Amino acid sequence: MKRLIGYTAALCLLAIMVGCGGVTSTGTLAYISNSTGSGFTVFTVNTDGTLTKSSISPQATPAAPKVLQFAANGKWAYFLDEAGSNIYAYTRAGNGTLATLIDAYPVGPNASSLVVAPNSTFLYVALPATKKLAIYSIDQSTGILSQVGSNQPIGYAVTQLVMAPGGGLLFGLAGVYPPPPASNGVSQQSVLTWTLSSSSGVATGPLTQPVGISPSYIALSTNGSYLYVLDSTATTNIGNAAVNCQTSPNATTACSPNIYAFTVASSGALTTMAGSPFNENPDANGLYPTNPIAAATSNDSRYLFVANQGSHNVSAFKISSSPNAGVLSEVLGSVSIVNGISTSTASPFDCGTGCVTPSFVAVSNSNNALYVIDPGGSAVNGNATGKIFQFQIDQSTGKLRAQNPAFVTAEGGPTWITIR
Repeated sequence: MKRLIGYTAALCLLAIMVGCGGVTSTGTLAYISNSTGSGFTVFTVNTDGTLTKSSISPQATPAAPKVLQFAANGKWAYFLDEAGSNIYAYTRAGNGTLATLIDAYPVGPNASSLVVAPNSTFLYVALPATKKLAIYSIDQSTGILSQVGSNQPIGYAVTQLVMAPGGGLLFGLAGVYPPPPASNGVSQQSVLTWTLSSSSGVATGPLTQPVGISPSYIALSTNGSYLYVLDSTATTNIGNAAVNCQTSPNATTACSPNIYAFTVASSGALTTMAGSPFNENPDANGLYPTNPIAAATSNDSRYLFVANQGSHNVSAFKISSSPNAGVLSEVLGSVSIVNGISTSTASPFDCGTGCVTPSFVAVSNSNNALYVIDPGGSAVNGNATGKIFQFQIDQSTGKLRAQNPAFVTAEGGPTWITIR
């Protein structure tokens, strides 16, 4: 009996991160930016991909945050406040806390996106209100930012920035600006590409690639080889030839959302992929998804996941590696009738009971979980609590299955997930 007790105690020591009998942690944290809260809700990512509230949560900040990015060296964290008026720079402690405010840097108004170069030496900010790009160098001893020259005119109101994994290319989406819910938005219908100097940080370009009608989000594959552009309104008639999808783009029994796909050259040039635009399949009831608003690829560049806000579901695609590299094929399954209700194991997957406005997606570092942010009532009527729905990813098929629990909550108006 004593031997058995000692053995059990040893097992508990192995599980000390979460307690005896619990799910062990990967040592990775998920930071949730809260647009109506006081900072970040922080979760520990467990080995099965589920999220558990971290002991360091919440991380309070001087202003509600969005678009959090970490330097690759792990030492510093940078984020925009919700108004896009300031960049906040923090040191990051070994346990993941945002330990010390380095400084706040006025940058706005309405700065929309921020990225950090993978060598941790430069930071780039999109300024759509003035159609400019701001570049900062990062002091390698302190994390302090210093602006590189003046804000660079680019001629487009860029709403999103994405950087290639090698750091040599920067992509910007010039979508609808001002973005919804503004009623006077104008679509610029372009993806911009800059080449970056690793020594000076200078951005050369941009090259421009026209795309879509109302492009809403770009997703760059983790390997940097493929770029996918969601469009909130552009559709293709698949289900009913009598419907005009140009005048009725949300005809849910006929019009499937377009996903534009490009291969990425080392020069930054984008080439339209064979078969583009790709489309989304209908659900078990024959309804096509509406308003695709966010996407992410798995970290092995095998799958693409798309959040469809209008239809409250998630579409999942396999990304071909050969012979047609980057080409999308939607995850298939079967449909069964249970108690008179159509149930499907194919994409699109319902984002969960109570999921109202899916707005952002992220994939765990281990590729075994997908997280879907739903600010829910918080973005509409001031309700202070949002949800992060969590799904297990079948890594053989790309199919999604709700985790247990199906969701966790964040402090206020969650908008962004950064996993580190």
